[in-house]
Amino acid sequence: MLSAEPALARCVLDTTPPLGGGTPTTLQIPAFTIHVDADAPADRSKPIGSMDSSRGGMVSFLCDRGEMYGKSVFPPLSGRATQNKMFATNIDGLEIMPLWNNGAAFGKFPSIAAVSENRVNYAPQSYFRIELYKTKPQLKLTDPDAGDVLLDGGTIAYNWINSDSSGDIAQRLNIGQIHIISTPVCRVDGKKTIDFNTVSSDNISNGVSRPLNFAMACTTDYGSYSATAKLTTSTPTSDNNYIQVTDNAGNTDRLKIRIDDSKGSLMHVDGTNAEIIKGTGNNIPAQFKWTATLLKGPAQSMPARGQFSANAEIILQLN
Repeated sequence: MLSAEPALARCVLDTTPPLGGGTPTTLQIPAFTIHVDADAPADRSKPIGSMDSSRGGMVSFLCDRGEMYGKSVFPPLSGRATQNKMFATNIDGLEIMPLWNNGAAFGKFPSIAAVSENRVNYAPQSYFRIELYKTKPQLKLTDPDAGDVLLDGGTIAYNWINSDSSGDIAQRLNIGQIHIISTPVCRVDGKKTIDFNTVSSDNISNGVSRPLNFAMACTTDYGSYSATAKLTTSTPTSDNNYIQVTDNAGNTDRLKIRIDDSKGSLMHVDGTNAEIIKGTGNNIPAQFKWTATLLKGPAQSMPARGQFSANAEIILQLN
């Protein structure tokens, strides 16, 4: 008695013109760096960055209906699924969503479906996309210059046909190393006005001092920050140690203002020295407690009666 086993139907690569295509392809996304503001909210609906792959040629398979095909991921994404078809990265609070576009619409990973036609085409206009999402309000980063490695380079996603195995890959996505750099976001005090009130010749000779307090608070993903404050004016004295004051008659040599930093050291008014506050924690204000002292100018005459004014600019920098 003779018996026969039915042949196992499989999709077969078709490279015969005019309907066939080429061999399975690897599409590329080069290395890149994502930049994000430190105060950007956690949001699974809005990516902080994305990148599309290169395109390839047509890849075509002849199939029996009912055969399976789908999309899947390689390590380091496999085993790291979170929610909404996203995957964890090397950095807690940053997740990646790989996508594949067939030339008309996007599909997420992973997926599986049955073939409904006798041919499956991976069109030349198809491509991969990766989207990156911030999923926690604060990140823990360490390298603000080169950036922290969000994901190492390698093959991370693929389209398969017949079975989800390395021998049945139709398209694969290879990426370069992805870095992330966070930009601190700072808030500073507004315009400061110092009122010396009414002054006399006696207290001008001794100097009239007023506090000049201001602060800068920064949101940072690098744990702490340093703040630098400098002072400049368009009306310096010749030695750059004082701000010239204009009296009610327009004289600029009758009064001057000296600025001392939080430690009582003279602040030059040409920006050549600075006060630096180091190691301030995330969102904690860096407090500068300066002093402005109104003094007699070099002229022998006293200032004209009435109002007097002076202007200077405090330059705040984040380090």
